[in-house]
Amino acid sequence: MMIVTGGYYILGARWGLVYSLLNTMPVMLLIAIQEFYSVVLLSATQNVNIYAYNSSIVINFLLLIFIHYYFFEAFKRSSQKEQRLTTSLKRSLLSATKIAEDKTNFLSTMSHELRTPLNAVIGMTNILLESDPKPQQKENLEILHFSAENLMVTINDILSFNRLDAGMEKLEYTAFRLDKLLLNVYGALKLRASTKGIKFFLEMDDRLTGVTVRGDQSRLTQIFFNLVGNAIKFTSEGFVKIEASVIQEENEAVTIKFEVSDSGIGIPEDQTASIFEPYFRAVNHNERQYHGTGLGLSIARRLVDLHGGKLTFNSKEGIGTTFNFELTLITVEPPKENLALSTEESSVQIDHLRILIAEDNAVNVMVLQKTLKRFGLTADVAENGQIAIEALEAKNYDVIFMDINMPVMDGFEASRLIRQMTQVERRNVYIIALTASIDMSIEQHPEFQYLDDLLLKPFYPAELKEKLEQIASRKIPPR
Repeated sequence: MMIVTGGYYILGARWGLVYSLLNTMPVMLLIAIQEFYSVVLLSATQNVNIYAYNSSIVINFLLLIFIHYYFFEAFKRSSQKEQRLTTSLKRSLLSATKIAEDKTNFLSTMSHELRTPLNAVIGMTNILLESDPKPQQKENLEILHFSAENLMVTINDILSFNRLDAGMEKLEYTAFRLDKLLLNVYGALKLRASTKGIKFFLEMDDRLTGVTVRGDQSRLTQIFFNLVGNAIKFTSEGFVKIEASVIQEENEAVTIKFEVSDSGIGIPEDQTASIFEPYFRAVNHNERQYHGTGLGLSIARRLVDLHGGKLTFNSKEGIGTTFNFELTLITVEPPKENLALSTEESSVQIDHLRILIAEDNAVNVMVLQKTLKRFGLTADVAENGQIAIEALEAKNYDVIFMDINMPVMDGFEASRLIRQMTQVERRNVYIIALTASIDMSIEQHPEFQYLDDLLLKPFYPAELKEKLEQIASRKIPPR
């Protein structure tokens, strides 16, 4: 009993089993020989001192009691320690969750605070650029516009990563022409490439010409902007090339291989395992570090994953890098409504639209009014949601540009109350949320249903005009 008990408690389960078997095997062998083979082993009669015998039994029982007591005390202490660790882990988890929520709220608030003045900078720059400036003024304005756009790209990258990291980024499927998307990316980045003196190519499979696919146009554009922007950034001479080739066609789907290649600095072998990590910034052979957020490739990879593809790369230091991925997109017929709008775009009249701006920021109001004035439109202004409701009760409007974050009454509450008005014409006013907020919950807000559309600040004048033309060219169905 002592050998078995002591073996397990001292040596543990595995070696305790081995030790116990080795020690009990002779006793079992002796019993087997005597019982089954009737072999009587020579033995000698020994006289045992009854006092010594009883003492040894008592000592062994006391030893067994001590061993069990010590074991269960150790087990109890271990259980209590485990409970304390579990409690500490739960507290740490709650703290980490709180920190993540605070980070999300902080980024959302900062995005709003940064995009609000950027809306004024980019908006006024667009207005001045289209006001026939002098050549020297135009050059300065273009530099200002380029810098503001770069700052906007950085803000958007941080917000996109935040949404992806929180698992909140969702694909929004629309019909679009893939060849036009690639041409737009090429046109937008061509100036940046030519400024650095590098060649910029776009090669598309002829089978993609005029093909309309269903997918997330904005996320796909973001993938190319990040990949191509990185390629231009890390290429000082040579070329950057975008390639799109069809590798498989089915009845209603097409599988396309996209490649973005360059003749830039390449990626050192010791850094290839880290390039998709957030905040990674490449360092080349002469220890020159390239600045930036380090989020572009991480965002691109996660967006490709979200599309069901896989972003891979091949690179040699000093020679260049090629990123590639494959996507299967559903082919659809071109939307008839969009075709009609494109053919009648120049004939759509919007100067009759009655517009109300619900916005508390005076600079943003000025930018929007100046932009509308270029289209022959004037607008009334309400400083908050409550004043907007009072204005709508006194006068009919076709469109309300509704800021979300306003004092007294925000845009959501004001939109809900507008939809509850008794007069049909006023209840059916077209409400466009005009906001600088791009947090992860604005479109999931329960009162987002009361809005008809969303226009993010800063906006492009052409985007604003397109929305107004769509409103003017169709009859809004009653709610």
